[in-house]
Amino acid sequence: MTLILSIDPKPTFNQCWVSRSVTKGLLVHLGCDVTTVSSADDCLRVVSQEHNVVFLDVCIPGVDGYEVAIRIHEKFTKCHQGPLLVALMGNTDRVTKENYLRVGINGVVLKPVSVDKMRSVLSEVLEHRFLFETC
Repeated sequence: MTLILSIDPKPTFNQCWVSRSVTKGLLVHLGCDVTTVSSADDCLRVVSQEHNVVFLDVCIPGVDGYEVAIRIHEKFTKCHQGPLLVALMGNTDRVTKENYLRVGINGVVLKPVSVDKMRSVLSEVLEHRFLFETC
């Protein structure tokens, strides 16, 4: 079973809560064991080597997704020891996507999320992880 950590900001209105519920629900539907946290600090506190993938919403209050990705990579300094990172984003701007990939994001899911998008990105990043696990 794939162990997922999902960081999605605290719901401040119904739409945020729906987004958070949908993300977790889709991952559970795909057979993942999902832990959800609501802040960058919570994510950095609980993320561990056991997590295969971290899904992070790029619009995290107080800190942006770039910073969270950098901090997670700093926490796991050995090659491929830490989890893979997938950004959830509504922005389709090519430069933004390239910047995320540059700081170590392994995949991007554009909102609105769907089961097909989640399945596709999970397959891609987990296959990539498998191919490079021996370095």
